[in-house]
Amino acid sequence: AVLAHEVRNPLSGIRGAAQLLEQNASEDDRPLAEMIRQEADRISTLIGRMEIFTDYGPFERKPVNIHKVLDRVQRLAETGFGANIRFRADFDPSLPPVPGDHDQLVQIFLNLVKNACDACPEVGGEINLRTSYQHGVRFALSGRKDKVALPLKVSIIDNGPGIPEDLTSNLFDPFVTSKPNGTGLGLALVAKLVGDHGGVVECESRP
Repeated sequence: AVLAHEVRNPLSGIRGAAQLLEQNASEDDRPLAEMIRQEADRISTLIGRMEIFTDYGPFERKPVNIHKVLDRVQRLAETGFGANIRFRADFDPSLPPVPGDHDQLVQIFLNLVKNACDACPEVGGEINLRTSYQHGVRFALSGRKDKVALPLKVSIIDNGPGIPEDLTSNLFDPFVTSKPNGTGLGLALVAKLVGDHGGVVECESRP
């Protein structure tokens, strides 16, 4: 937080100066001043997103209906970035409530669905939101000696072309992206929030 504050102070000055230059610049120079202002805004946004990775300790867990979370995410997508995507829900009605933070869970699946939408073809894009209960499934988690039971599974399945093979092993690391204008922070945030909830996020890619 201290580092972010120290960076934002001069960045604010740079943005203000660029804005003044933009107002008084010639037609030839105005695009350059505009670019400086836009880049200052982009860096400020990037800093804000990086602050999310700061560990502020445990959060309050409450019972959350995961299907209501997914319904909300689908509605958000359908009214915005996923307006041209056909969604299908395949929910297991027997799933119990999930102990977690509702807003963080929405953010997790919103990021995943956004990436799935970006991967879909422009015409005929489809995404399947699926939940299931895996009896007897246990995972070995970092920092834990014993395997942990993680029976609830949520899958976001799209009909895109798949992920480049060289990205699959570190897909959830910060700044890893195949998008021309991507920051590579969306999936890294997903991994952090899922880990904070005691879960595991994985990617399976098939062309």
